[in-house]
Amino acid sequence: MRALIGRKLFNKKKRRESGQSMVEFALTLPLILLLLCGIFELGWVYGNSLAVQNATREGVRVGIVANEQAENNQLVTDRILSMTPDAAKNVTITIVYSNSVNFRAGDITVTVEYSLKGITPFATLFATDGIFNLSTDCTMKMS
Repeated sequence: MRALIGRKLFNKKKRRESGQSMVEFALTLPLILLLLCGIFELGWVYGNSLAVQNATREGVRVGIVANEQAENNQLVTDRILSMTPDAAKNVTITIVYSNSVNFRAGDITVTVEYSLKGITPFATLFATDGIFNLSTDCTMKMS
C-alpha cells in the first residue's frame, strides 16, 4: 500500500514538471530567432558589400588607363554596373578627378552608393524599413 501511495505522489510530481521544458523553450525561442536572423542579415549585408567594393575597385582599375575623360566615365560606370550584384538597388556612381584641368595628372576617386533590402523579417530592427543604405569608395593614381 505504501509503495502505491509513493508511486502516485512521484507520478503527480513528474506531471507538474513536464511543461517546464516547453516554457523554457518558449521563453528562449525569440532570442534564438533574433540571434539567427541577425547572423543571416549580417552575412547577407557583408557579402553584398564585399561584392560592391570589388566592383568599385575593378571600375577604378578600368578608369586609370583611359585617354578621354567622357569615355573613361562611361567605361568605369559600365564596369561597375556589370559587376554589381542584383540585390544592390538604386546604385549611384560618382566619379571625381583630383586634377580638373588634366584628369590624367591626378587621382580618380569613385564612390558607389546603393540600397540593399534585408532578407529576414527582423531587418526592420537593424535598418529603416529593412533597407540598408550603403556606400563604398576607391581612389587610385592615374597612370
